Amino acid sequence: MPKQPIEWQRKNEHIFLAEKYYQKHNPFFDEMRLMPVSIPNIALDQVDIHTAWKQQQADGPLYINAMTGGAPQTIAINQKLATLAATLKIPLAVGSMSNYLKYPAEAEIRHSYTIVRESNPHGIIWANVSAHTPWPDAQKCIDLIQADALQVHLNAAQETIMPEGDSNFVWQENLRQILKHISVPVIIKEVGFGMTAQTVQQLQELGAKVIDISGRGGTNFAQIENTRNHQKDYQFLNDWGLTTLESLLDTQKFQSQSCILASGGIRSPLDVIKCLVLGAHAVGIAAPVLHLLEHQGLAATTKHFAQWLEQIRELMALLGCHNCQELQQVDYRLSANLQNFLTSRT
Repeated sequence: MPKQPIEWQRKNEHIFLAEKYYQKHNPFFDEMRLMPVSIPNIALDQVDIHTAWKQQQADGPLYINAMTGGAPQTIAINQKLATLAATLKIPLAVGSMSNYLKYPAEAEIRHSYTIVRESNPHGIIWANVSAHTPWPDAQKCIDLIQADALQVHLNAAQETIMPEGDSNFVWQENLRQILKHISVPVIIKEVGFGMTAQTVQQLQELGAKVIDISGRGGTNFAQIENTRNHQKDYQFLNDWGLTTLESLLDTQKFQSQSCILASGGIRSPLDVIKCLVLGAHAVGIAAPVLHLLEHQGLAATTKHFAQWLEQIRELMALLGCHNCQELQQVDYRLSANLQNFLTSRT
């Protein structure tokens, strides 16, 4: 078999290394405790976990975050992800579509993305491009998969460590143009390094209405790219960025001006609830989905995350909440570490 282009190889390496470094538990979420409600005064059938924001409607406050696409070997994975999303009736984001833009005539590359819409014709699908993608190219990606929204990923740390990375981070004006011209809702997202209040404020000033703070604690692209980099050692950046909880706490004063999404290290329904308590409208999962698909197959993965949706309802009933919005009134306590972080940032 002829050697694949480096951009295709990278997609396969990302999948392999994400699984290699997968962690079943994220200890950062242990730094927040929800206060129990002994008399919830609610019945389970009174709890509604449906979510709706910026024309995106789902049967629960979950979405499957961007993972892969852009290599022939990713077609089967994206087909399973799309089938899972269709069954659960939650949104699905494809991985970066840069390979489609670079190799538009390659049928297998196109198919690694279009398989998502073919397998989930009526579901909510999000396209995904980099922050330096010109808006007409971003629109081409949307059109290819008939996307309902566009994710634009901010990945400066990843590009810095990536051996073939792009070190031009002059993104501000291009982001402004994307936000101005794109025909569907735009989600500006990090890739696992978290966002500060200053970043969220800056994005809002550019016109961003939906922001995924995507914190540290899940798939670690610093670690992944450092493993791929045989020229320089960037291990000192393995802990770069803010955790998901730190990002949500840091950005709270700006949450009323945007729809905030949370992702990064979500490993249980309780982690989902904690993000919703801190103001997230919906919560993204990625690595746990890929891990289960790899080891247990589609049927078991579907059953597992259907149970997550049931358990989210049960947790909301346990906290006396009729809907996701009421979760923001839930009482909680933070660890000394998070308290110190919050105090130092105010």
